[in-house]
Amino acid sequence: MDMSLGKRFLGGLAAWFALAALAPALASAGSISGTVTAEGGGPIQGVQVCPRPESPIFEVSCDETDAAGHYQLTSLPAAEYRVEFSTASNNLRYVSEYYDDAPSFQEADLFALGEGENATLDAALAEGGSIAGTVTDETTGLPIAGLFICAWDSGADGSRCAKSDGNGEYVVNGLPGDEYVVEFEGINEVNYLREVYDDVEEWAFATRVAVAAPATTSGVDAELAPGGEILGHVSNAGTGAPASGVMVCAMQPEPAEYQSCDWTDSSGNYAIRGLPAGSYLVAFELEYTPWGKLADEWWQGASSAAEAEPIVIEPPATRSGIDGKVRGLYVPPPEPEAGTGSGTIAPSPLLPSAKQPVRKCKKGFHRKLVKGKRRCVRKHKPGKHRRHKAGKRNGGRAGR
Repeated sequence: MDMSLGKRFLGGLAAWFALAALAPALASAGSISGTVTAEGGGPIQGVQVCPRPESPIFEVSCDETDAAGHYQLTSLPAAEYRVEFSTASNNLRYVSEYYDDAPSFQEADLFALGEGENATLDAALAEGGSIAGTVTDETTGLPIAGLFICAWDSGADGSRCAKSDGNGEYVVNGLPGDEYVVEFEGINEVNYLREVYDDVEEWAFATRVAVAAPATTSGVDAELAPGGEILGHVSNAGTGAPASGVMVCAMQPEPAEYQSCDWTDSSGNYAIRGLPAGSYLVAFELEYTPWGKLADEWWQGASSAAEAEPIVIEPPATRSGIDGKVRGLYVPPPEPEAGTGSGTIAPSPLLPSAKQPVRKCKKGFHRKLVKGKRRCVRKHKPGKHRRHKAGKRNGGRAGR
């Protein structure tokens, strides 16, 4: 038999078996539907309803409530689910919850869906509190549009976010009664240095904002200083075509460990904004491995961080033309054979790949919805960020 013909035959046979195995599951799939309303009120539009399987061995889709507050989750295998009713993505004024009236994933009740069952789950959401304010440029006094403002709860386990409008005004909605750390950050869309309220960068010195639902705590304003930015383009080393979805990171050498990243768009362009003053190494398609920080390429074609040329940034400076090329992905080297000794194992050569993998976030980062996609963004913890604007307020107190 012709080898290529044999491969096609085996591939088709495998696909047939996969479809055959999947057919019974699809035939017995169930659904969950219902209506989301305000407590003592009418339907709520724009609530994202997501079934979270207890054993996440399969993917499921979410749905968003319509004008009548109705949602429908279909093609669900028989399983136990934690059902989330989230108002965060649309910044609604209602508090998110899980079935059955639970405030968090850990406290949620499991809902058992049987084979082919069409279940109904309704939810009534409480009205939350809000934090409102205005963000301006500390030098010009002009409003800042497009800045992200996030209110983190006292345990820093979750946040609600909003963007400032053309007048620099924002409102973060749907907050349960609590105290919050309010964070102001451009997330590579606008070039301003990150800070937390009130005019500090360290969480340990943040002024926490009290919210009593359903009231609004207003006047939580911020004056931000422009940051530095690094702009560039990434292409495919083999074809020269723009490389989209590539993670580009600007990092300060240890021990500072400051790092900010962006992903290239469909044209291969990226922008890392809001950088504090410092010296940065730029890596294209950065990977964290047991052998350290590896990348397809460091700026100017360097093959390692040790050989990379640093880029000095002094806000509000812009460094453009920081371009790079990517070739593929690192593949872990084979384990040494028994009796050969451990030795030092060099990383395997880069292999071409047309598909980007789903990465685990490295330590200190977590997945967050940014620009409509789930990204690994750094967690903001006390003492982990560079200080700036020392002495602007409170006489430059310790920790600034």
